[in-house]
Formats: sequence, C-alpha cells, structure tokens
Amino acid sequence: MGRNNSYALVEYKEKQRRKASEAWQRRALNFQYRRDLRRCARLACQKAFQVASCDPKKYCSKSCSAQVNNVSRGKRSPETKRKISESMAKQMSPFKGIIKVPRVERICANPDCKKKFLVERWRKMRFCTNGCAMRVIGGRPTSPKASKGKNGIRKDISPAINFYSRWEANMARLYNHLGIVWQYSPKSFDIGGQMYTPDFYLPKTDTYIEVKNFWWKYSKERDEKFRKKYPHVRLDVILKDGYLKLEKQYAHSIPAWEYKNSKFETTARLK
Repeated sequence: MGRNNSYALVEYKEKQRRKASEAWQRRALNFQYRRDLRRCARLACQKAFQVASCDPKKYCSKSCSAQVNNVSRGKRSPETKRKISESMAKQMSPFKGIIKVPRVERICANPDCKKKFLVERWRKMRFCTNGCAMRVIGGRPTSPKASKGKNGIRKDISPAINFYSRWEANMARLYNHLGIVWQYSPKSFDIGGQMYTPDFYLPKTDTYIEVKNFWWKYSKERDEKFRKKYPHVRLDVILKDGYLKLEKQYAHSIPAWEYKNSKFETTARLK
C-alpha cells in the first residue's frame, strides 16, 4: 500500500468526518468569504451593501452602474439598438458554441396597447409585458397567472372539478366531512372592469366563501369593490389564521388532507 493510499482507508475518512462535524457544531467552520460593508459609488444612491472582500464591486446594482457609466455615451442610435438586439439573440453553450435564437415580431394582444415586440419563436408570449397580460387576463373569471398553488383535479373530491390550490381542495374535503352542501366557483361578479369569482358557495346559508393565504393590496381592493357594489351578497373570507385553526381541528379526521409538503400527482392536473 502506497503512502497516499492511507487517505482511502475507512478509519481515516471517519476520523476526518468526525473532526469536521465537531468543528461545524462549534461554528469554527462556516465556509463563507469575508465580506465588506460598502456604500454605492453613485452619489444619488449611497445605499449600503455587502460584498466579498475580493470583489471590486463599487455599485449596489447594475442599474446604478449603468446610470453612472452610460452618461457619457448619450442616447443610443437605432443602429446601436439593432446591434444590441442581435447580440442578445445569441446564447452561449459550452457544448455547441454560439447558437442563434430566431425571433419573430408580434403585436401585443392587449387592445389598448397593440405594441410590436420581438420574442423567441418557440415562446407563446401574446403580451409585451406582464402589466398588459394582467389587464386582459385579470378581467376573466379565473386567472391562471394569479394561481400559485397546486393546480389540479382531486379524485377523492370530484373527477371533474379543478382546484387551484391545496387550501381550496382541503376546504371542499372539510365541507364534505361536515355534510355541508357546497358549489365550487359557480358565479362570477362584475366589480367594474374586472371579474371576481369567490371560491365556494354554500346554498343552505346563501354565503360565498373566499380562501386567502395572503391578503395582498390587490386582494383588499378587490374585496372592497365587491362589497361596495354587492352589499346584499354575503361573503366570508377565510384567512391564514382561520384556515390553520380548522386544519388543527379537523385534518386528523380527513385521510386525504393535503399539507404543505404533501405529494401531488401531476398527471391529475388539467392540461
């Protein structure tokens, strides 16, 4: 056995592992570079930021750097803009070198915009910006862009209803467990240039139910518009605290209850 072969011994590896583990528990090792606190070199910013000592970075962001370094360049000519566009239409690959990405010109699908924009041929973009997309899509009963939950069909509830989050599915399971008759998103309300569809309707009490994890500014404004235009319609909002209380009380009695880390079969999702 050569002298360097001792590093391959199980006893040596175990000894080094134990030493590293003990050092980590003592916080003797953190595997972090020393960092400096600097001030952004742009006079109008002066924002404090942290950076590795070996990094010569002077500005807190690319925006600040561009505002300082691009002043002397002046306004870009159409020819310069064209060259930049062509250079950005290429991608670097360590295996195949430079790959040109063909772009096509499209017209924004927002009737109030109709701006022309360039996009890769394989992308299905119909709007020039997310703002234009939400002005159109946000006015529909259900916006796919607004859904961040686990979207799909839960066969234990219904083979035909597509729920847009675990919370919605769990509320349906809870209503079934309690014997409460419910309907999923049966009606959309026009609240002025925007459609609002509550998650559930309980016919017995003539009540609409909205399940909200986050109470964003957008959600509050939509709720205020709805209550102002439809004061006679009863709408109850179940926020995070209320949902967690219901989960703590009933989840153990419902076998199919979905938690944060529950697996969800993607094959059950609607395409």
